Amino acid sequence: MRRPGQVVAADGPAAATDAASIGQLGRYRLRKSLGVGGQAEVFKADYSAPGGFERTVVIKRILPAHCADPDFVRMFAAEARILGMLHHPNVVQAYDVGESDGTLFLVLEYVDGPSLGRLLRVLRAAQRPLPPAIAAYYARELCRALDYVHSLRNSDGQPLNVIHRDVTPSNVALTSAGSLKLLDFGIAKYDSSGILTRQQIVKGKPAYLAPEAIEGRPVDGRVDLFAAGVILHEMLTLSPLFRADNDLAVLHKVLEMPIAPPSAARPEIPASLDAIVMRALARDPAQRFASAAQMTRELDDFVVGAHLRVEDVVHFLGEVDPLLNQPYRSLAALAPGATIGIRATEPAPPRMKPNLMNRLRHGPLGRLLFGTASP
Repeated sequence: MRRPGQVVAADGPAAATDAASIGQLGRYRLRKSLGVGGQAEVFKADYSAPGGFERTVVIKRILPAHCADPDFVRMFAAEARILGMLHHPNVVQAYDVGESDGTLFLVLEYVDGPSLGRLLRVLRAAQRPLPPAIAAYYARELCRALDYVHSLRNSDGQPLNVIHRDVTPSNVALTSAGSLKLLDFGIAKYDSSGILTRQQIVKGKPAYLAPEAIEGRPVDGRVDLFAAGVILHEMLTLSPLFRADNDLAVLHKVLEMPIAPPSAARPEIPASLDAIVMRALARDPAQRFASAAQMTRELDDFVVGAHLRVEDVVHFLGEVDPLLNQPYRSLAALAPGATIGIRATEPAPPRMKPNLMNRLRHGPLGRLLFGTASP
C-alpha cells in the first residue's frame, strides 16, 4: 500500500518502456532528483499531452511531514499565489500547483544552466576570474528581475510591496542562452500574503542580509539591493564578501567590517563599476540606490559602454562548461600561492564591541541566538 505523500516508481507496462523515469507524481514523470532540503525535494520531470506536446519541468515536492503542518501549508499557499502572479523573462515561471496522495507540489520552469553559485564555485576552484562586463551583465539581469518583483501590483492595481528576502547566488539560475532567472520565493514578503513574520525571526541567509534586517528595523526592497551588491562583489572577486566561521561572526562583519571595493582584489575593475558595487553595499539604506530600476540603469550604462553582447556571455559559458561537468575541487586543493578568487577579510575580533553586541542582542536575530533580551 502506498503511504500518503510517497513518490512511487511507475509500474506495469509504463515502467518497462520508460526506464529513465524514477517515479510518478500526478501526471508528471520524475526523471531525477535535483536535491533535497529540510522542507522539500526537487526533481527534474516532464509530461506529455496529445499531439506530441512535451515539456521538461522542475517539481518542488513538499516533504510529507510538512504537509500536515497548517502554518507550513499557509506558507506554501502564499508562495504559490505569488508565483502565479509572476510573468517576467528574468523570473522563473510557475506552471502548476497541485496535490497528489497527500503531497503538495509546485511545477516550475526548467532552467538548463547552472546556478550562479555553482558557476562561482567552479570559477574559484579553477582560478578563472569572471570578466567584469559579464558580472555587470548578470547583476543587471538580476536587478531587472527585482525591479519587476518590487513593482508588482494585484488585479486591482494596488502595489503588493514584494520583497524577495533570499537573493543569493544559489537562488539565481543561468540559462545556456545567456539569460538569468531569479527563483525561490518561499520566504518572500508581500502585502496581503496572509503570513505574518514573527518579530523574533529574521528571514534570509546571514551573508546576504542587509544591516537593517539584522537589527530588526523596518525593511523595504532595498534589502534585496544590498544582497545584489554582495553578489556583484562576489562575482568580481570570486570571494564571499562576509566570510566567517559562524553565523554570528558573519553578522558582525555585515554590520562592522570595512568593505573594500572589488578593485582592491582586481585592479583592472573600472572605477565606475566599483562605484555601483559600493553604493549598493551602503549600510544606510538611504545611501543605496533608491530602487532596483535605478541600479539597473547604472549597470546597463556600464554593460553598453563595455560593448558586451549576449553572444559573448554564451561563449564564456561554453568555455567553462567542461569545468561545470567536473567534480568540484575544494579550495584546499588549489596550488600553493594561488590568489585568484581568494581575498583576505578581517577576522572577527575575539570579543565584540559592547555596542555591536547590544545591537545584535536586541535585534530579532539576537533574540533567537541569546534568548529574550532583558529590559
